[in-house]
Amino acid sequence: MLELYYFPTATCRYKARLTLAEKGVDVTHRVLDRDAGERVTPDYLKLNPNAVVPTMVHDGAVLIESSIIMVYTDTAFDGPALQPDSALARAWVAAWLKRADDQDLPALGAVTYGLFRRKEILKKTPQELDAYYLDIPDPERRAQRREVVEKGIGAANVKNGFLTLDKMLESMEAELAETTYLAGPDYGLADAALTPFVSRLAELGMDSMWDTRPHVAGWWTSVQQRPSFDTVFSAFTDPQRKAGLRAAGEEARDGVRQILEGKTP
Repeated sequence: MLELYYFPTATCRYKARLTLAEKGVDVTHRVLDRDAGERVTPDYLKLNPNAVVPTMVHDGAVLIESSIIMVYTDTAFDGPALQPDSALARAWVAAWLKRADDQDLPALGAVTYGLFRRKEILKKTPQELDAYYLDIPDPERRAQRREVVEKGIGAANVKNGFLTLDKMLESMEAELAETTYLAGPDYGLADAALTPFVSRLAELGMDSMWDTRPHVAGWWTSVQQRPSFDTVFSAFTDPQRKAGLRAAGEEARDGVRQILEGKTP
């Protein structure tokens, strides 16, 4: 039996689900309620002590961390290969996955919370806010989240987040100028890993960030036409959330432009 635990809108769940969809693997979906604290229940913490998503359980074996889940899915199941044959090309894929985990994911989290999610969080009572922050186990992450929620686009992590994502797009543009997809002529794990980041920027109305990056624009058009994209990104369509993301991006547009131009919004 194959199970995948995740929040409906978590970036990393998109990475795992895109990989499963590309491989044509059937999976039982275990959708957690973030706001109800289901990631910190004793049962879930037994599976994932880090209290994050996604978590995969395959015949009783537990896998955590989205990039590990992606590589495991590609190697453990039949279907089209999502990694190149050569050792060097696979190393390039690993570099994209590591960058996505270490740099791009924290950046996108700061941007999403600083522009969009903070609006709902700030509606909480002082007591609810205290409980919300205490629900974040890591003290450093807790402090960063508090600053992002309180300061929004003025928070250092939000500013740095946009700069990091701009560098991501710059690196993608350079790679895609040489090849159709991020690690060669065929769609693979690197593309599945980066798709959710570009998708979130598009949801925020930040697609102007690749107006002068034609290879990123072409790649984005191509990945949206894949059946896996429709399967994964259409599964949890929430018109109210989509409208909220777009409105938050519109409100922050001038500030983001100033950040990318090296100014202080």
